[in-house]
Amino acid sequence: MSTTVLEGGLVVPLDGAGTNPGIMDLVVRDGRIESLGPSGAAPPAGAERVDCRGRVVMPGLVNAHLHPDLHLLRGMVEDLSLHQWESCERLQRSLVVLDGDDAEPLQRAAVRGALAECALAGVTRVACYGVTRRIERIAAEEMATLGLSGWVTIRDAACPRMAEGEFPHMYRLHAEEVLYDEELRAAAAAHERGERLVMHVAETHERVAFALDRFGTTPIRLLARYGLLSPRVLLSHAIHVDDEEIALIAAAGAPVLASPVAEAKLADGLAPIAAMHARGVRIALGTDAAVCNNGCDVLLEARFLGLLQRLSYGPATLPAGTLLRFATVDGAAALDSAASQGLSAGAPADIAILDATAPHMLPLVHGAGESNLLAGIVFSGSGRDVTDVMAGGRWIVRDRRLVALDEDEIGEALGQAAAELIRRTGG
Repeated sequence: MSTTVLEGGLVVPLDGAGTNPGIMDLVVRDGRIESLGPSGAAPPAGAERVDCRGRVVMPGLVNAHLHPDLHLLRGMVEDLSLHQWESCERLQRSLVVLDGDDAEPLQRAAVRGALAECALAGVTRVACYGVTRRIERIAAEEMATLGLSGWVTIRDAACPRMAEGEFPHMYRLHAEEVLYDEELRAAAAAHERGERLVMHVAETHERVAFALDRFGTTPIRLLARYGLLSPRVLLSHAIHVDDEEIALIAAAGAPVLASPVAEAKLADGLAPIAAMHARGVRIALGTDAAVCNNGCDVLLEARFLGLLQRLSYGPATLPAGTLLRFATVDGAAALDSAASQGLSAGAPADIAILDATAPHMLPLVHGAGESNLLAGIVFSGSGRDVTDVMAGGRWIVRDRRLVALDEDEIGEALGQAAAELIRRTGG
C-alpha cells in the first residue's frame, strides 16, 4: 500500500460533519483518505511527503455534464442560439464528419483535449455525454488513461444492464425534439431495473413547446408521467420550469445539472437554481461543450452561477460555500452518492490543490474569527490556480503538468485535428 501525506495545507474538507477549514495534514493510504489532523505530526514511515504550505487542499471538482467530442469546435460557432445551430451549415457539416466511420482520430483528439483540460483545472470526476457515434468507448478509454473517474452516456436504453467490469454508464434521453413514447418506455424500463439516466430537459422555450405539442404537457411533468423522476435521473439545465415542477423535482430527489456559462452564452434563459436549492434540490455543475462555453473550468461555472442567480434573488443568494459544494461534493453525489464524502476519513482521495499565493487570491485571511477563504476560491480563483490533482489516491497532475500524458502533444494533436476537420468541411 502507498501512503502520501499532504502537509501544512489550508484544508477545506466539505465533509458531512461540517468540519471547519484549517491548517492540517492529510494522510492518504491506498487510494483513500486515512486521516486529517493538526499539522506537524510525525508522518508514517516511508510515506511520500508533499509540502502544501501556501496551498488550498480541497475535494476534487466534478464536471457533471461534458460533451467532449465537440471540443474541436471551440470558437468555431459563435453568436448563435441553440436552435440556430440547426441552420448553421458549418456546424452541421462538422457533426457529419465527426459522426463518420473514419472519424475516430478526430474524436479521440477532441475527447483527450477536453478531459486533459478538465484534469488540469482540478476535476477528478466527469460525466461524458457523447453526441457522436462510438464516443462512449473513446471517452471511457481516455478517462482511464488520465486517471479520471465518472460515467459515459449511452443512447439506447433498451441495452442490457452494464456488464461486470465495464466502465460506468448511464442512458441518455437527448432532448424533447427527438423524444418519442417508445424511447420513454424503454427508459422507464431501464430506470426500473436500477439504471441511471440523463436528459437535456426544459433548456429552451422551444423545447418546452416541442413537449407540449407532442405529448400535451411540459417536460418535467412528462418525465413524472413515465416514472422518470428520481435520484437516478439527472436533469440537465431545467431552466424553464414552474413552481409545481420544482416541487416535483424536489419530491423525487432528482439532481439538476446547471451549466450557467453555456446557458448564458446561448441565451437559453436563467434557471431558478436558487429556488430549487431552497426546496432541497441537489445541484451539480457542468461545462457542457466548448462549442457553447469555450472552456472546461468548473470553478468558473460556480462563480458565474452565483453571480447570475444574484441578479434575480439578491446579493445574499448562494454564498461561496454553497457554490463550492455544488462544484465538488454535491456534483459527486449527483453522479454517485458513495463519492460525496468530501475530505473525510475513509473517503476516496479525490483532491485538488490550489495555489493560494497568486496575487488575485491575496490577501487570503483565515483565522481569528475572520475568513475570506471560500469567497477567494469561488470569486477570485479559477481552474488555472490548480497545481496538483489526486484522483483515487493517484496523482494525475503534478506541478501543473499531466502525469500520464504530455499536454503539448495533446495540443498539437488538437490543432492537427481541427485543421483536418476544417479541410474536410470546406472551411
